[in-house]
Amino acid sequence: MTSTTISVGPIQHYVPGSTWFDLTKYDNLATQERVAVNLSSSNLWLVDSSKLFLSSDYAPRIAFLNEGAGYRSPIQISATGNTLGEATVFSDLSGIDSVLSSANAPLRRGDWVQLSELSAGTQINFSVIPNGVVNPGATPLSTDSQTNPVSPYNPSSPVFWLAYADPKANVPVFILGYEDIAGAGSDNDFNDGLLVLDLGLENFNQIFSSANLGQDSTISLKNAQPVPVPFEMHSSIGLILIAALLGHKLWSRWISAQRTTQR
Repeated sequence: MTSTTISVGPIQHYVPGSTWFDLTKYDNLATQERVAVNLSSSNLWLVDSSKLFLSSDYAPRIAFLNEGAGYRSPIQISATGNTLGEATVFSDLSGIDSVLSSANAPLRRGDWVQLSELSAGTQINFSVIPNGVVNPGATPLSTDSQTNPVSPYNPSSPVFWLAYADPKANVPVFILGYEDIAGAGSDNDFNDGLLVLDLGLENFNQIFSSANLGQDSTISLKNAQPVPVPFEMHSSIGLILIAALLGHKLWSRWISAQRTTQR
């Protein structure tokens, strides 16, 4: 069944220890250029940001993580496939407590929204309108790189978004970052705006396993090719079963050791 609307819920504030992601875990992403991020030590993996395809129904959650630029930029989402529509996620991705803060910004780090349920078989894309609060007519830059310009000042163009996967988070999430200048003046650090995206475990596993680009932060984003995930992906039920089997094995070993000692 095809849905033709996307609705965005009210902004909710981050509560340490209660909100669905860890705000402090990704602090380094706002202060380091893309090519300097140590993905291995951060337990993060690059994934293709254009491959955000939902294989299961889910109501996504999207959070403002940080910003490393002075622009006041709206963030939009579009959906094609079994859900069709567009919506503004944040009208001004600017924070009063971000790396480059603004006193009159509308957001605090960790503020998040929940979207309406999107159907399985839906492709989603995000776009930023660079400084769109000031210049609404600016050309959007999308996770769909086919719609973006190519510039000699942007070595990764037409790619202006990246995504990191965090499979070890309590709720596995994607971190999205973008470069908001196409042309002269770009620093190509891909942290001008940073978002946290929850698409649910089934969708996360599918995207991570099919669009994983590895842990080399220096690769060319426009030429990167998927690589195999070097460990087996499990559903939450699978993880519970594995934990139960491991616990049973350890318990059996302990019992055996006790019997040996008693002899």
